[in-house]
Amino acid sequence: MSHFTKAVPLPLTSPGTKRHLTFHRWGTLGTSPKVYIQAALHADELPAVMTACHLIPLFDAAAREGQIVGEIILVTNANPVGMAQSLNTHHLGRHAFADGGGNFNRGWPDLGAIVLERFRGSFGDNAQQNIVLMRTELRNAVVALPETSEWQALQKALLTLSIDADIVFDLHCDFQAELHLFAHVEHKDMVSDLGCDMGASVVILEQSIAAGLFDECNGGPWFKVRKALKLAADLMPAACFAPTIELRGRSDVSDQFGARDAANIMNFLRRNGAVLGEAPPLPAARCEATAVSGCDMIPAPVAGMVAWHVGVGTQVVDGEHIADVIDFDSPEPLLARTPVFARQSGRLFSQRLGHLTRPGEILCQIAGKTSLVHRQNAQFLNP
Repeated sequence: MSHFTKAVPLPLTSPGTKRHLTFHRWGTLGTSPKVYIQAALHADELPAVMTACHLIPLFDAAAREGQIVGEIILVTNANPVGMAQSLNTHHLGRHAFADGGGNFNRGWPDLGAIVLERFRGSFGDNAQQNIVLMRTELRNAVVALPETSEWQALQKALLTLSIDADIVFDLHCDFQAELHLFAHVEHKDMVSDLGCDMGASVVILEQSIAAGLFDECNGGPWFKVRKALKLAADLMPAACFAPTIELRGRSDVSDQFGARDAANIMNFLRRNGAVLGEAPPLPAARCEATAVSGCDMIPAPVAGMVAWHVGVGTQVVDGEHIADVIDFDSPEPLLARTPVFARQSGRLFSQRLGHLTRPGEILCQIAGKTSLVHRQNAQFLNP
């Protein structure tokens, strides 16, 4: 089994410019299980790129030994558009400069709605046949997507590679954070095992959030079509496991982290039948999976400079004084402090990177066991 690489050209956005999307493939085209892994949809999240690069020699070695069971696709740079965005020497790859702006991981197409609009057949009482039919409909839905702009064409190219996969890993990182994961609650067992393999400090379970994220674009149609057509879960399984893997914080770019995370992903793939070979025993869990309603996002109460009293990885208690926001424009700035308190007991696993904040901006995230009233039906999202 060989290692195949291809560059997919993207439409020109202006005279004299040209970009492309490169992907790697191992195994046999069109076979199952299919694994799709991409890095840096948020193009300035380079820990994801480092891990993706370290996966290449692992997949090469597995291919030489004939251990790739189906097909594996890897995209080390999922967003060449965002990778090119720089302003005053600062790389800004989270939000688009062109095509109307916005977060690169929002506004992905609702493929479930497209399937429901176009579908003229029927699902039967054979789950495996239903999966095959659903994947055919999803591929057709992607074919029907527009590709006028560079961003539309990039979305379509990525979805063409991912939409019929059994496993879709979207590799990201947070601002300052511990390694954490989130996935649909129906995949609790799989994402919990993935959390064990990855050494995750937090695993978050969410329902469909209708925010147009890449992971939901791939995994969400299975739930949407099942619900709309009133199909039983055993006849329309959630056949795409599409977690988001947050590989710590933006500064956590190293060969050591990349090699470790790649090896842990490989162990998960071996354990789940995508790659042959023995995986080590499943590590003990570092956390229990928590519902998104138990993951609090603490907003800044006022504008100013943030002074933290606790760091990432701290176990905090409800009501604990975790930070101050300092009004440095005050005559006595060291006294002009607005305190910030934890609203539940749990693990502070993510913090804002910058120290200058505005009212309402998210300062940190705390995962706990309490289902918070203000987080009911909430989304696990940063802007």
